[in-house]
Amino acid sequence: MNTRFGAIIVAILLIASACTSADSGEPAPAMTPQLSAQLRARAFMRACQDVACSGAPILAPDSTPSSVREAIVELFTDEVEYLSDSQLEERYPSSNRYSQYPDGATWFNVTALDATRRIDVVGVDVWISRGQFDVVGQTYLFLWDGTRWLDTSPDAVDVTVTTSVS
Repeated sequence: MNTRFGAIIVAILLIASACTSADSGEPAPAMTPQLSAQLRARAFMRACQDVACSGAPILAPDSTPSSVREAIVELFTDEVEYLSDSQLEERYPSSNRYSQYPDGATWFNVTALDATRRIDVVGVDVWISRGQFDVVGQTYLFLWDGTRWLDTSPDAVDVTVTTSVS
């Protein structure tokens, strides 16, 4: 009986040490404007890579904050064209508003960071459009691993996100 009890205690200690070693890093840092801009730029980059946007014009709203624009240039590309709503409207084909942009462009609108039910996971919503009525909303997640923010997925961190399509 004592051997069984000892084995249970050892098993509990091993499980506890395994759990704490994965969490032995620092808690997530305070979200500064610079860090937020970097994560938003990384979400922009991930969205662009997901839809294979290279080789075609990359568009974003002119309301994109300068800190996010700078982070996009630093982390990804300087080939983003920032457009007003009216400039974006001009890109729609006049004959068929349901078709894609004639030049194959993709428009990305990166929103602010969102908290999740986990304190070590944040999300960024990105609206991706290839035409006026061809829009997808995708949430990109980041996990704090104790030392840095890593790209992650809903399945990997057990966080539910909603994808929107029009």
